Amino acid sequence: MARIIMLIDLDAFYASLEELRRPEIRGKPVIVCVYSGRTEDSGAVATSNYLARELGIRAGMPIAFAKMAAKGKDVVFLPVDKEYYGAVSDRIMDIFGDYAERFQQVSIDEAYLDVSERSGGSYEEAERIAREIKERVREEEGVSCTVGIGPNKFMAKMASKKNKPDGLTVVRPDDVPAFLNGLPVGKLHGIGEKTAEELMGLGIKTAGDLASFSLPSLEERFGKNKAKLLRERALGIDDSPVEQKERQQLSRIATLKEDSSDADEIMKRLSELCADLRKRMEKLGVSFRTVTLITIDAHLKMQTRSETIQEKDDPCAALDNVRALLVGFLKDENHKGIRRVGIAVSNLSYKEKKKEQKTLFDY
Repeated sequence: MARIIMLIDLDAFYASLEELRRPEIRGKPVIVCVYSGRTEDSGAVATSNYLARELGIRAGMPIAFAKMAAKGKDVVFLPVDKEYYGAVSDRIMDIFGDYAERFQQVSIDEAYLDVSERSGGSYEEAERIAREIKERVREEEGVSCTVGIGPNKFMAKMASKKNKPDGLTVVRPDDVPAFLNGLPVGKLHGIGEKTAEELMGLGIKTAGDLASFSLPSLEERFGKNKAKLLRERALGIDDSPVEQKERQQLSRIATLKEDSSDADEIMKRLSELCADLRKRMEKLGVSFRTVTLITIDAHLKMQTRSETIQEKDDPCAALDNVRALLVGFLKDENHKGIRRVGIAVSNLSYKEKKKEQKTLFDY
């Protein structure tokens, strides 16, 4: 069966999450920054939403330069909140895992999914799956994502760049040459600025030029291995697998019907989340040793409390531990009620991996 691969990219992820928890900043350019602490403006831009990008403000730009570009405009600058972003990312990656034989998270906001078997080799079915994923991510987490679908990881990545944000682009095997040929070589994923300049010096301006250029001449300039890689990029060839990595944490989170400080009411929701999480764990074949209570209050401040316990394979069996964490939180913290609540498990052990490990009695 031919491969069908997706690349899913969460749109302006950090900035989108900040807009989600701060409705008052929606419709404004939003810049999320990594502050170094040396001065008020020292550090760099981590990401920006699309309105900020229209001002020329992008990731990696010094904060001082970003503020000059934003001068006189109603622009919002915020510090990164990696704990918050990471928790949402974990939940979204769990969604991805429901749809793929294998998925490979490559960053906090990006992952490859191998849907070859799930789609039955049909690009129409793969597109339907992608739309379902997009809808679930939007409904459950309130953010949009862009999906590229292709016959390999490279083409999925290239397709994902086509229609951002909130896009979906499908490139079938027969469409690869037409999709790539007219692109500037610098737009090919994996070809950096310096290499693109060297290619331009050889008269190679587009992917089509690179695909038809003499391979011996490329080898003479770049060496055999890099020349082969450049040619494969131009032709849309990529045999690298989607490499499933073991998850370090699994979680579920949901919004309460109304803000609450009632432990019994909150535990009812946590029990439902445990049952949902158990299904995911059974599918993956994992057990855990650490359980974590996640709370988000009326001011959208996230807090966690954890306990390491005897290894279990059912999160519902740890509800007493979760209740104790919740009661302690409600007693110790000065808050106006919990808005969202969740449960996470970590220190995971994979049962299949355990089966593969031999003991002294196996020899």
